[in-house]
Amino acid sequence: MKYCSYCGSPLKNGARFCTHCGQKNESGITTGMSSDNSKNEQSASPGTRFEMKNSQRRIMKQWIFLLFVFIFLIFLPGIIGLDGFDGGFALIFVSFFMVIMSVIIIFIYRSRANQLDSILSGEGQIAVWYYKPDEWNRFIEGDFAEDKKVKRTIFYLISGISVVVGILLTIRFQDILIAEIILGLIAFIAIIAFVAPYFRLKKLRKSKPQAMISEKGIIVGRMFHLWVKLGASLDGVNWNDENPGTVMIEFSYSMPTRNGRDQQIARVPVPEGKTDEAKRVFDYFASKTGTFEA
Repeated sequence: MKYCSYCGSPLKNGARFCTHCGQKNESGITTGMSSDNSKNEQSASPGTRFEMKNSQRRIMKQWIFLLFVFIFLIFLPGIIGLDGFDGGFALIFVSFFMVIMSVIIIFIYRSRANQLDSILSGEGQIAVWYYKPDEWNRFIEGDFAEDKKVKRTIFYLISGISVVVGILLTIRFQDILIAEIILGLIAFIAIIAFVAPYFRLKKLRKSKPQAMISEKGIIVGRMFHLWVKLGASLDGVNWNDENPGTVMIEFSYSMPTRNGRDQQIARVPVPEGKTDEAKRVFDYFASKTGTFEA
């Protein structure tokens, strides 16, 4: 399949003009990358495929294994002769609950795995970018700093609310156990808030310096963001050039959770020499989401 040599969008057979950017494409390209990408150090050789393992399918397979483990545990009390009042009923109930949860999780990750497979195959591909080492390192450090700020802001917010609620409940019921539970909850949230950014940093450092933007989502290094299916949606796009030497396209998307919609931001750095193409990508998504300021 051929792709537009200006914006990277798929071209229909025999098409002379791109239906996305309107540019004339007499030959097009077959790699999914724009022609100027092959002229600088950050591009891969022609025909190079965007490489990434489907982490969502691996997680799905892990939960399929756990599903069979939980099913086995349901029948374990009968197999070993464990009396229901000696823990048998509790084991059966917990295992049955985990079977239901496993089925739901498998369904979710199966959908995500299929979508990731379609993205990796080039379906709906809009742009593929490769980065020089210094560009990638700047992005990683900036992403790490931003992720720490966001996680710690959430931690302080939740902790403040928890302390207020804990004090009121402790006074109301005169039970110090409530305060201890609240402190334990705050400690647990603190571990997540202060440790999670380092796991993300480690993952990005082990990633290849590359990004793919598609209709369904984006891949940055080994980070995968999907905004189709399961109630997810792309809500907006932002052009961020506030930091000197670094330009980002920020995709805001959300997905349903038990407590409402979870808002996420996926950041894609713009490689050197790709500003014009990046602006076309931004304009395309801005028109789809109703975001028009850059």
